[in-house]
Formats: sequence, C-alpha cells, structure tokens
Amino acid sequence: MTRQRLYARLLMAVTLPLMLVTATLWPVLRVHLETRQESIRAETRAIMQVGKDTLLRDINETLSYALAVAEMPVIKAHMTGESGEGVDNTTAAQLTGFLSTLIEHYPRYTKLILIDNQGNEVLRAPVGITSDPRFADHRHASTDYFKAASKLFARDLYISPPGHNLQFELFSGEVVPVVNVATPIFDDQGERQGMVLLSLNWQHLTKAVQQAMLIDPDAGVLLADAQGGWLLTEGSQRLPMIRFGDNYARLAAEPWQPVTEQDEGAFTLGDHLLRFQRLDIRSEAYEGLTGRIFSQDDTLPWVLGVSLPTPTWKSLLQDEAIVVWFLLLTYSTAVALGIYWSISSHQQRKLRRQAQQQATEVSNLYENAPCGYHSLNADGVILKMNQTELDWLSLTRDVIGKRCYRDFISPDSLSAFDAAFQDVKAGRQGEAECTLIATDSQERQVVIQAVGYLEKDRFKYSNATVFDITERKQLEEKLRAQAMTDPLTGVYNRRYLQAQASVEISRASRHQTPISLIAIDIDHFKRINDEYGHDAGDEVLKRFTDVIKGLLRHEDLLCRVGGEEFAILLPDTPLEKAWQVAERIRVAVEQTQVPLEQDDVPITIAITASFGVTHVASGEMSLKAAIKRADNGLYEAKAAGRNRIVLQER
Repeated sequence: MTRQRLYARLLMAVTLPLMLVTATLWPVLRVHLETRQESIRAETRAIMQVGKDTLLRDINETLSYALAVAEMPVIKAHMTGESGEGVDNTTAAQLTGFLSTLIEHYPRYTKLILIDNQGNEVLRAPVGITSDPRFADHRHASTDYFKAASKLFARDLYISPPGHNLQFELFSGEVVPVVNVATPIFDDQGERQGMVLLSLNWQHLTKAVQQAMLIDPDAGVLLADAQGGWLLTEGSQRLPMIRFGDNYARLAAEPWQPVTEQDEGAFTLGDHLLRFQRLDIRSEAYEGLTGRIFSQDDTLPWVLGVSLPTPTWKSLLQDEAIVVWFLLLTYSTAVALGIYWSISSHQQRKLRRQAQQQATEVSNLYENAPCGYHSLNADGVILKMNQTELDWLSLTRDVIGKRCYRDFISPDSLSAFDAAFQDVKAGRQGEAECTLIATDSQERQVVIQAVGYLEKDRFKYSNATVFDITERKQLEEKLRAQAMTDPLTGVYNRRYLQAQASVEISRASRHQTPISLIAIDIDHFKRINDEYGHDAGDEVLKRFTDVIKGLLRHEDLLCRVGGEEFAILLPDTPLEKAWQVAERIRVAVEQTQVPLEQDDVPITIAITASFGVTHVASGEMSLKAAIKRADNGLYEAKAAGRNRIVLQER
C-alpha cells in the first residue's frame, strides 16, 4: 500500500509540473510564433512592392526611351529623306554611331532599328554583320510588332509578349531572350513614316527584378504571363529546373489555380507563404508622354509573386536554441522538483516555498510585463488586467468585474475596437489599433491583439495582449511633419533639394559626370494673385508644375524653393543640354492656358517664366554657389524682359 502511494505521488510529481509549465508557457510561445508569422507576411508585402516598382520602373524607362527616339527631329528628317537639315550619308553614319553608343551604354537594350512603312530596315544600331541592313524584311509572320505598330497612333506602343514566339539574340557573347518594343514615327504633318523597334534584354530586366526581390536568401520569385508561361530567365526556388518559356501552370498546378482566381492575395503552400499580384502593363500609370500600350491580350496580365518559408513550431525551435534550452531546463527543473518532493516529504515546506517563489516570478512576469494583458467577458467587462495596463489607465483593481474596457477607448477608435471584439467573440483572432484614455485624461496609442475562448461554440472570455505604440506614432508624426514635399504642388521642397543635391554632387564627382541646375520664376505672378486671387495663383502653380513634370526625366529633380520660384537639378546633364531642357520648358509654359473662374465667368490666362541656367562646377561640394549663379541668371532674364533664358557659367 505504501509503495502504491509512492508510485501515485511520483506519477503526480511528473505529470502535474509538466501540465503547469506547459499551460504557463504556451500562450507566450504562441504569441511569439504568430508574431514571426506576421513578420513573414509583412516581409512578403515589402518584397512584392520592391519587385513591382523595379519592374514598372524599367518598363517605363524603356517606353520613354523608345518614344524619345521616335520624336527626335533628326530621326524624323532621316525617315522622310529631307535634306534641309543636311541629312546625307555622313549624317546617317553619325546618327548610327550616336544610337549605337546609347545602346552600348544601356545593357538592358540589345538593338534599335528604324523600319519604314514597307517593313524595310532604314537604320540599325549597333550595326551587325548584315552586309546591308536596308534589305532586312520585317513583314514576316513572326514579327508581331510590325503588324501591330503599323496600326498605332503617335506615342502608342506595342510590346511583344515575353516567352511567346521566342526570340533570342547574341548579346555580349551570350544568347539572351529579347522583348520587342515598337512605336510609330510620324512626321510634323502627321504622316506615318515608319516605326522604331527597340529590343529589350529580357534577361537583364528579370535579373534586376530578382535581385531586388531576393532580399531574403530563402525567398523565391514568380513571374509568369496570364497563360502560365514562365517569364524569368532563371528557375524558381521550388522549381529549379523550370526554364524561360516553360508552362508554369502545368508544372505547378497547385499554386497556379488560386492565382487565376483573384488579382492579388497570399496563401500557404506547404511550408511556404506565397504572395502574388497580377500586373497589367497596359493599364499602369506611367510617367512621361506614353499614350496607350498594346500587347497580345491573352498573355496579360502578368503574375508577380514571392514566397518565403512559413515559421512553424519546428523551425522556431530550430532557429532559437535558447528557447529549446529554456524549455528543457524548465521542464527538467519542474519534474526534478516533483520527484524530489515525492521522495523527500520532510522537505515539503522548503519545496513549497520554492514553488511559491516560482509562482511569484511568473505572476511578476505577467503583472510587470512590458505589454498589457487583460481578459473580458462577452459584455466587455474586465475580468482580469495586469498591473502594467492598470498603471497605463491610472486604475486600481477595484475596476475588475465592474467596468467595461470599452469605457477607456477613445470615440474615434470605438469602431475598430468593436469590429475586432466581434471577431474575437466569433472565435477568430482580433486586432485593433486604438487610443486608450486614462482616468487622468492621458492618451496612449496601442495595438490590441486578442483571442477568444469558446466552450461548446459559446463564447466564454477573451485574452488580449496590448502593445504600447505611442512612441512609434509620435515618431511617425514627427517624420510626417518633416515631409520633404510641397503640399500644394506635390513636388519636392527646398529641404529635399539641399539633401538630395549632396548625394547627386558626390555621385557626379565619383563618375566624373556633369550636373546642371535650372532656376525658374513665373513672370508677373504677384499680378496674378492681386488680380485673380490666391486661389487662382495656386491653380497656376499646380498647372505650371504639371507641365514641367511631363517634360523631365525620371532622375531629374523638380523642387519648389519659394512662392513662385522653382529649381530643377539635372544629374548627368551638361550645360548645353540643360539649356535645351529649359527652352523646351519655356516654350511649353508659354503655350499653356490656365482655365479659371472669375465672378462665375470662365476665363483662361496665359503664363510665361524666366530661367537661369548654370552647372555645378568641379570642386563645389554643395549647391550654394550654383543656386546663386542660377538666381543671377534668373534676375538678368527678368531685367531683359522676362520669358527668356540666361546662361550663367562660372
């Protein structure tokens, strides 16, 4: 009998500590695992945004480059055969050399071809081994770009679908797939003279996208067309043998099926989280003068995706050895204490004190945790709250069982709290970002994460963890207050110009490239404000910036530095080219009509601007001297009658 009692005590001494420790640690570990999983979801969202921005940026630059070539006056003159500008064999050779140099300096392109209306090559850059490129015929059935571009209007573009009618070229000693971008060429009378064909090195572009998205070494990248054709020139992490042009929908039917059912989303695939988004390049908002974009309808939209391993209990324990050691130590200690208590009954008092001490430590961990904990019943009444959250709310334990937690939520946060609490009562995890108002009127920004406990499908109570994000919110507000953009026009302000100028000057110094500056002032702007009112002046400023933005490159920096004063920083631009940019802007502004209303009568006013153009000289480490020179040129332009450009050299 005594031995049986000893066995029973030993069994209790082993099982009871295991159950108690597990019940104590399980919620903490569960929250930790969920935090890791949410971090993976946030990381996939960030990686997806980076990949999308990289892909659309490169495509936008390609479209702008093709349009710029199609609208070059010398190209139009060459296509029409005009001789007024001296377009002869020597000039054609120089034009070929110029375009060849551009292609060689942009590795994303393999060739640029001018094609007449009959499908014959007029000019090729760089010149290949073909003896006479004029005899190349682009009317072949496989040249989808010729038939498509022949029907386009000015500034429309056609993009050959990647992976279809596979086209490869020998580029820098390597065979690479290419994607053709075609746009028509019209002369000044609106007559179609042919087209520009720009071949994009698809391998270079997709590698850039993959490099941008492979921030995490465990990430996998997906890029396929609407039919499931694989568009990356390298295999995926989960399908390493897939090649460019293969049918991903057939090789990976399980992940492809959900992708075809919605425009974007995320789902778990095995031990990975796959996030995807469908991109239609024809409907994206591109910068510049791009018109409509065409391609084969059955290949769009593309599907861009990224996958990351999903944290599990196994991976959590493998990655964090300290957790495993902590669990082993905790369980071992608990079991050892239980056995020791069973065998050494005369030390029960000592063991009881140790158990009480451990309970106190656990209670202290709960009460004094850096985050708040509370439990609510179905009516939202506080059933339990740790000391940390009581201190946040300036409450005592008298509120337990008497006050509703909702009483301490700010009015503008109640809807978010109520929606999250409804999810918790339905058995789902709830989360809400709220403002807590203490009894002393102190406010605190928090994130509440809660889970509900149900018994026989009936809600019993909820457990919630409350994280203080007040400092983070204050920091966000501070950063927002120091925003670098002008609130009226949406362009950058003087602070951003000064900050970015040092970066561009350092880059120009390293690469020995020129950098120029244009100072602009709207003529008679005070008269516009006085005659039509400040609302009209604001409309003029917005219209003025819209006109300028449409004429600048992606890398050019337009800033509003004063009331009607603007500055444009032009990286990699010599002084002569900066003058041409200023002249183009001057002409566009001069032709701009701003619609207004005065006394409910629609009117339009014309505007002009004066310009000062200079460059950042070698050895200048800031923009201060260049701004002064540009301002001097601006003042001279004003004094000389306005609506003109004055060049200021050092």
